[in-house]
Amino acid sequence: MTKMILLVLAVIVAVAAAGLAWQKNQALDETRAALADTNARLQKTQADLRTLGAEVGPLRKEAAELKMAFEQQRVELNAAKAFLDSERTATARVREELAMAKEQIAFMSRSRAAQSAPSGAGYPAPMLVRPQAPMVIRAVPAPAPQGNAVRTQ
Repeated sequence: MTKMILLVLAVIVAVAAAGLAWQKNQALDETRAALADTNARLQKTQADLRTLGAEVGPLRKEAAELKMAFEQQRVELNAAKAFLDSERTATARVREELAMAKEQIAFMSRSRAAQSAPSGAGYPAPMLVRPQAPMVIRAVPAPAPQGNAVRTQ
């Protein structure tokens, strides 16, 4: 009877071992299927990455060109601002000169009116005098002698 118990126990252990082996085999098959799926997704992702990498180069170049154009526009904008500021300054200076000229003309008109009226002042009316343009003198080299000139003494 002990042999029978041992035999039944051996069969039970063998069935349990077979069941455990079958379960491990199923887990191994599931893991292999998951690994194959993961490898397929990895290869697809790598292909997509290569495609995107090929697209990135031109986009980087375009971004660099746009950045350079932006910087050029910024420089031009700053130059335009500086020009407008200088023009505003020049306009203010011209307005001041115009106001002074109007004051001088008004003063001259009053003094001429006062001069034409009989009074005993005897002073001549002030007049606006324009300065003459400065004379420009330029030195030029002496002309070179031409032909065979004979010197006489």
